[in-house]
Amino acid sequence: MSVQKRHDDFGQKIVEKLRDENYSNYLKMADSIRKITLDDYNNLPKKEGYDPELQKIDDERFEFINGLSDQQKEQLDKLILMTLDATAFNFLREIEEGYFDNKSIGLLFQGGLLEEIYNEFLSGTFFGEYFLWIEKFSKYDKFQY
Repeated sequence: MSVQKRHDDFGQKIVEKLRDENYSNYLKMADSIRKITLDDYNNLPKKEGYDPELQKIDDERFEFINGLSDQQKEQLDKLILMTLDATAFNFLREIEEGYFDNKSIGLLFQGGLLEEIYNEFLSGTFFGEYFLWIEKFSKYDKFQY
């Protein structure tokens, strides 16, 4: 397999697992909450044996999301995406810093050391490459900050 193919496969996996999959799960949850009214929610049958603390969290989450204006919902969506991007960015930066000082995380990808594709990074850094991978592979908007 070519180094460029491994580079693209790694970037696609990072974007898919650290960004898109998590953001998709958030959107599904938020969309399901936004589709029903508070009255309809309160009339839903409660899950038998469901932990009361978890039910309280569900109820508070429902009330919070449904209480937002459209502008606030849009800002919350961007904030969630920004948090995912910051997490991925910081994770990749930690990998790179560990690559140079042997004090951090190291990775194998497709059976090989990640540093084997490091020299192919267009940006010159693991975390800088994330911006390019988002543009190339993400289903959701651009990098959020």
